[in-house]
Order: sequence, then C-alpha cells, then structure tokens
Amino acid sequence: MDNLEETDKFLERYNLPRLNQEEIENMNRPITSNGIETVIKNLPANKSQAPDGFTGEFYPTFREELTPILLKLFQKIAEGGKLPNSFYEATITLTPKPDKGTTEKENYRPLTLISIDAKILNKILSNRIQQHIKRIIHHDQVGFIPGTQGFFNISSQSM
Repeated sequence: MDNLEETDKFLERYNLPRLNQEEIENMNRPITSNGIETVIKNLPANKSQAPDGFTGEFYPTFREELTPILLKLFQKIAEGGKLPNSFYEATITLTPKPDKGTTEKENYRPLTLISIDAKILNKILSNRIQQHIKRIIHHDQVGFIPGTQGFFNISSQSM
C-alpha cells in the first residue's frame, strides 16, 4: 500500500490531464447486453482458433445464446474484481511472414491467441478508453493510438 501512496504523491506534483467525475462514471458503467452484442457482431471471422477451441464465426452464430452468459460472466468479474484463469491463458504460435521463405527463423512472427471471451471484454473496455485517450495522452505519444503514426512526430520535429 505504501508504494501506491508514494505513486499518488509523485503524480500529484504534476498537472496531468484527468477524467472528470462524469467521465469516470461513464468508464465504470456496467457492461450491457447491447455492448456485448456490438462487439460480437464486429468480431473478425477469419482469425485463428482461440485456446478454448472457439473461432470468430462461433460467437456471431450463437450470439443470442452467448450474450446472457457473457453478461453474467462480466458482471461477476466486475463484482469480484478478478478475472477467470482462462483470461490469463494464451497459446503462442509462430506464423510465417507473408511472401517470405519458411526455412529461416527471421521469417516468422509470434502470434498470441487468447480466449474470445477475453477479447470481447478487452474490446468493450478499449472502446470506452478510446473516447478519452487523445485528451489524456500527450500529443507526442502516437504509438498504439488509432489515427496516429510515428512519422507524425518525425515530420513535426524536422520542420
């Protein structure tokens, strides 16, 4: 607990952007059936099988049956503050890079497969974060923020 308090004291010295109370409540609002269904409808169908054995095609096909099950799961996670063990499991496999030979290790990239349940929860939460990220993350930080690319910083620095 001391480390958390020390971290808070350190961060309070800086005028960092913060979410207001309404934004915090919006971020922490309960997950809904509609939110789950929206993510399921947009799951890519052509992805590899997850460690749990399900593919992206399974969830849209059985969306009506799966949505209430996922809603209960996500509510239980929110109440207990603990993810199921399956959310921590992943299968790492090597995939050949496109148009490269398969005889050299450099021509492969690792691919990490997680459960689709975890992907759905991740997407719901990341959609919420995306609403605020450009305001709370400094404009020089462009990595992994949709609509930005590293060359934006290079071109602005060279002018």
